[in-house]
Amino acid sequence: MRVLVTGATGFIGSYLIGGLLDRGHHVVATDIVPTPEALKGIDRLTYMRADLTQAEGVEGLLDESRANCVIHLAALLAEFCEAVPARGYRVNVMGTLSLLDACVAGEVDRLVMASTPAVFGRGLDEPVADDANKVPETVYGQTKLACEHILDWYRHKKALRVSAVHFPWVYGPGRVNGLTAEYSSKLLDAIALGREVIVETPDAVGDWLYVKDAVKALVLLAERKGDTPQVTYNTMGEVHSVAGAMAIAQEVYPEARITIRRNKAFHYPYAASFDDSRARAEIGWSPDYPVRRGIKDHVETIRKRREAA
Repeated sequence: MRVLVTGATGFIGSYLIGGLLDRGHHVVATDIVPTPEALKGIDRLTYMRADLTQAEGVEGLLDESRANCVIHLAALLAEFCEAVPARGYRVNVMGTLSLLDACVAGEVDRLVMASTPAVFGRGLDEPVADDANKVPETVYGQTKLACEHILDWYRHKKALRVSAVHFPWVYGPGRVNGLTAEYSSKLLDAIALGREVIVETPDAVGDWLYVKDAVKALVLLAERKGDTPQVTYNTMGEVHSVAGAMAIAQEVYPEARITIRRNKAFHYPYAASFDDSRARAEIGWSPDYPVRRGIKDHVETIRKRREAA
């Protein structure tokens, strides 16, 4: 399979490329930046620089890539959407529309998109089901909900196979951007590097999904034969408070210097737990990395990278 990965130089994209190559696929990676050194000279990997907001170039991108599957990760994250909403809509919504049109014109077999629990509203019964009320409070959530509606339209009107996954707190080595990186990946980075860990939002609660499991969910949908029963699925890991996850880290690494301080008010606009039973039943989803295993893999990966540097 030839897979076009948008947003390929981002956090999840960097892991997805390796995951697809390991499974024997040819990957065409695309992003708005020049070819990264890390992506040069790799067998079955092609890099193509592109801006998805330039509709006239997107169809050419699909034609040249000869992809029969697209995994769409390119998006502006929450803080950037809140800062300039118009840019958030242009990149996240119009970029997705351009890509979908190009997929239809190029006879692409399937498109899989990364979405977010930010599409849901407040005050919902938890764990939140896939089809729960969606009244997003953030611009980022609004753009992603618009994309989910657009996917559904292309599925029914253009017969394009489309799927999306709601990713919660995705953590892992290399995650440096986004609100939840402060509560997860950066704390684990500090443990790996032998630094003191200061936890200022210990009561923050979220669903911790290791990046390798995020890749698993995307590949699972990309390789699927036929349509999925529904377009969008919750794909979750384990629910923990930051303090709870750090307690697990302390058990795994007794030498870690972890200090709990309640210095910051915590304002997280999303629910903490989500129901992924439909994904488990309908597409065979299940995570491979419970938080304890994910923490260990994260810390050991950071340490190996430091030793190799």
